[in-house]
Amino acid sequence: MAAQARSKISARAFFAYLVSLALLAFLVSSISWQDTIRILKEGVHPASLWPFSITALLIAVIYGCRWQLLIGGKLNKSTSLIASILCLGGNMFLPARGGDLLRVHYSHVVGRIAQAEVFGSLMVEKVIDLITIAAVGVLAAVILTLSMDSAHTDIMFVSISSALGLAFGAIVLVKYFNAILLRWARAVFTYFGHESFFNRHVAVLIRSVGEQMTLNNLFSPSILTLLMWLSAYALSYVFAAQFVGVALSYEEALVVLFAGALGLMLPAAPSGIGTFHASVVSAFILLGRSSAEGFLVATAIHLLFFTAYVLPAAILYGRWRLARVLQS
Repeated sequence: MAAQARSKISARAFFAYLVSLALLAFLVSSISWQDTIRILKEGVHPASLWPFSITALLIAVIYGCRWQLLIGGKLNKSTSLIASILCLGGNMFLPARGGDLLRVHYSHVVGRIAQAEVFGSLMVEKVIDLITIAAVGVLAAVILTLSMDSAHTDIMFVSISSALGLAFGAIVLVKYFNAILLRWARAVFTYFGHESFFNRHVAVLIRSVGEQMTLNNLFSPSILTLLMWLSAYALSYVFAAQFVGVALSYEEALVVLFAGALGLMLPAAPSGIGTFHASVVSAFILLGRSSAEGFLVATAIHLLFFTAYVLPAAILYGRWRLARVLQS
C-alpha cells in the first residue's frame, strides 16, 4: 500500500515537472532574448525592493488573518501567521503546492485540530481564491476593454468564466450534493480496493468541506482576499516590474495577477516554474506588450517572492522541528 502511494506521488511529481519543462522549452523558443538583454542593460532599480518588501510582508499578514478566520479562530494570530509563512515559503520550493500541506500539518499539530477540519478549511480557501481572482479578472477586463481588441477581451472573459464556473460548481457539488458525491466517491475507491481508506479519511473530509461551505464562512475571508489581491498583491507586481526596469500600470498589474494566479493552479514544478512564467508572458502579449518584458517580470516576481518567503519559512520550520525533538 505504501509503495503504491509513493509510486502515485512520484507519477504526479513527474507529470508536474514534465508540464513545467514543456512550457519552459516553449518560452525559450518564443522569447526575444535580444530585447530581454536590452531591457536589463537599461538598468535594474534596487530602490523598488523596499516597497516590494513591505507589500510581501503585508501579504503574509493578510494570509495569516485569513487562515485564522477560515480555521474558526482555533489558532491565535501568531500561530496563524507562522502557518501562512510556512505555506508561502513551502509553495516556493515544494512541488504540487506542498506548502499548503505543510500548513495543514502544522495547524493540525500545533492547534490540535482534526485533520479533516483543517483540510476542509484549505478546500474552502481554494474556492475563495478562485472566486476572488475571477473578480479581479472582471475588474481588469472592464478597465482595459477600451484599450484591448475584441479577440483579446473574449479571451479574458472566457478565462474569467472558467474560474467562476469551477468555483461555483465546487460549491454546489460539495454543499448541496454532498450525499451523491460521497456515494460516487465511495464507488470509485471501492472499485480500486481502497474502501477502508475512503471511510477513514476521504468521507470525513468531504463531509467537513460541506459543513464549512456556508455564507458566513465564505463572506469575511472573501472580502479580505479580494482586498489583498487589489492592494498588496497588485502593487507587489508593479514594484517587481520596476525592479527589472519594466513600467507596469496598476490596471496592467491586475491582468498579470489574474493570469499568474490561474497559471499557479496548473500542476507544475515548485513555485509554478514554467506555468507561472508562461501565464505572465501570455498576459503581456494580451496587453500588447513584448514577451521579453513578460518573461523579465515573471522572473523578477518569482525570485523576489522566493527571497522574501523561503528563508523565513525555513527558519520557522527548523525552529518548530527542533522544539518538537527537544520536547520528545
